[in-house]
Amino acid sequence: MLSQDCLAGGSPAVMPAVPDPAQVTGAVDRYMALREFRARLYGCLTARADALFELCDAILCADHAVTSLAELSLVPAFRRGHGALYDALAAGQVDEEALAALLAGTLPQLVDGEEAMAWVEAHDRIDYGLLEQALAGLPAADAAQVREACARWRRLRFAIDATPYPRPDAECSPERGHVHHDACRCDSTRKTIPGWEYQFAAALGHLRTAWAALVDAERTTPATRTRQTARQVKNLLRRLHAAGPGGRGAPLVIMDAGYSAAALTAALAGQPVHLLIRLASGSVFYADPATRPGKKGRPGKHGMPVTCHNDPGQANPEPGETLVLPDTPRYGTVRAGAWREVHPLIHGDRGYFAGWDGELPVLRGTVLRVTVEHLPDGRAPHKTMWLWHAGPAPLSLDELWRAYLARFDEEHAFKFAKTTLGLTAARVRTPQQADRWVRLVMAAFAQLLLARPHAAGLRRPWETRPPAGRPLPPGRVRRGFANIRRHLGTPAHVAKPARPGPGRPKGSATGPAPRYPIPKKEAKNDEEDKQPAGQGLKPKLRARADRWVVMDAWPGGHPTGRGSMPRG
Repeated sequence: MLSQDCLAGGSPAVMPAVPDPAQVTGAVDRYMALREFRARLYGCLTARADALFELCDAILCADHAVTSLAELSLVPAFRRGHGALYDALAAGQVDEEALAALLAGTLPQLVDGEEAMAWVEAHDRIDYGLLEQALAGLPAADAAQVREACARWRRLRFAIDATPYPRPDAECSPERGHVHHDACRCDSTRKTIPGWEYQFAAALGHLRTAWAALVDAERTTPATRTRQTARQVKNLLRRLHAAGPGGRGAPLVIMDAGYSAAALTAALAGQPVHLLIRLASGSVFYADPATRPGKKGRPGKHGMPVTCHNDPGQANPEPGETLVLPDTPRYGTVRAGAWREVHPLIHGDRGYFAGWDGELPVLRGTVLRVTVEHLPDGRAPHKTMWLWHAGPAPLSLDELWRAYLARFDEEHAFKFAKTTLGLTAARVRTPQQADRWVRLVMAAFAQLLLARPHAAGLRRPWETRPPAGRPLPPGRVRRGFANIRRHLGTPAHVAKPARPGPGRPKGSATGPAPRYPIPKKEAKNDEEDKQPAGQGLKPKLRARADRWVVMDAWPGGHPTGRGSMPRG
């Protein structure tokens, strides 16, 4: 049947393009993957499942940043009252192992979207079929090392870092401690605040974006951080092996300078994992000692030292391998040097190695020195970056230093989870309630990653379009999640009608809630406790302090009646 334009003598109407069947099949598969993830997530909630699941949907569908729990009860996705919301966090249960297995088995393969996969295909120049043919005649150990070195673009990368959950005024909350935070509440030098600390493991992509898939979390304490980190890495490896399939090479785990490189290398020895840890300035490593035939006496244990100086011009042996990248877009000229097969000096009377059973191990690895011409904002770098790598095989310098820069994607994920999803906004009393809330936020972040291909890219009039070849940021995906959820449905059941409870019986009293004092922080060194009052001040302030002490000792206060504060 002809259109009105054809009957009037005009040009025929343009027929819509036939959609590509492959694209339609891929979109349907991603849509069904999101539905399946939500169904499996509901199965991880073992008590108060309906309220907890709808609370997670309320985090995603709210049209504002999450700043309080009570306001989430007003979101249409949460079909219950505010009492059910608090009851879900107080009496609900989350199967933490099942949730962690779900996240680890689903998210690391998706953190690199279509844009990143196209970028990787353009940079991956290895013909893996010819590689396997070339390795057929080599010994198994040598062939495995070559495969590890060539698995750069297939390798999964994870970052582990801790972030504080501040609770400075919650005197009734147990198990609080001093956690690192810039908003100091104790003194002006140590930058700590009372609260809890959570350590996250996040999967990183090959493109530098604001996306990082949070796959695991544990509430940690500084005294046991090394053992908890080693256990967290082993659990991650176990879950990845259970999820399969393999063929990607050993994963690379990246950590900042707050972690002990020697302790974690010893704790994870023999595990199929690469460790990349930033070193503190002043760390010293040693090469193997040089042996001479006919030399008498006890053989040496340590050779030439390699010191992590801030000034790259200070004395050090020449690196065994160097890399120079001129005119990089963000850092200018990049220079990297590596000292391979070096080991740290281990003391058996302190730290992780105190009480070590048997002879102390020799932990060999690679020390990297990375210097850049300038930072991305144009400033000159104030120190040299030193890295420690240990794993089943040596990796290229270019892969290692670029992988460490990808660690900062986890910082962007922390910022979004705190400012938008309300990671630390829940003012709950017990740490168990905080654990449930943190895992709900992780589940919400995971759904945003799964919904990224379906997002429409809604933007405000003053916002710019995302660059070509870059995925949408998490904030814009969340902005359109309510439209996506409308087609997904929910496995949660409708709330049953109920009447208000009887409340507290008349005349009953539970008494005040117990208070939990925060453990006192220890002094930085022994000299602080021995230092008399007024010491460490400038001479003029010390003299004024001495005058205050004399005036406070005057009978009746200051002789002029002005109190204990001197004039001037």
